[in-house]
Amino acid sequence: MMLHSLTDGFFRPLTTVLALTMMLTGCQWPADPERSLTAARERGALRVGVVANPPWVEVPDPAAPVGLESELVREFAERQDLDIQWHHRGVEQLVESLRRHELDLLIGGFSATHPWRAEVGQTFIYFNERNQQGTLGEHVILTAPGENALLLTLERFLFTRQDPEHYLPTLRAAGQP
Repeated sequence: MMLHSLTDGFFRPLTTVLALTMMLTGCQWPADPERSLTAARERGALRVGVVANPPWVEVPDPAAPVGLESELVREFAERQDLDIQWHHRGVEQLVESLRRHELDLLIGGFSATHPWRAEVGQTFIYFNERNQQGTLGEHVILTAPGENALLLTLERFLFTRQDPEHYLPTLRAAGQP
């Protein structure tokens, strides 16, 4: 009895590690089934949908949106050595384009509880805010579904931008918390 429980304790984790290793070496990870990140690099540009929602995204000029998320995406694209193709339509049309992989990203001050969670991907919550009513806004950027290489690359960038001081001056100037 004692020998059986000792071998179970030793071999179970070893078996798990071996199974995971075999799975990961047989798969390309992170998965990017539609090749969004590779396609963006080949094209030389990210395709970004834009929904006006000040101060996160403002569109005084369709060719040059401004706002917190517009600036984040610009900086991300710069670091990837990519241009940006901005796309403007209604939010439902943009979500559908994202779902069909016709866009790479969608910005517009979306909260983590957006109604399209089951249809598209999203980053981790990169910024939390409280509005005048005291409710918390958990901000994410939407991504094409299943495009994990692009998502992981974007999240690595956003991780370096989690300091609230990066966002608060602009939010305060716009009358936000």
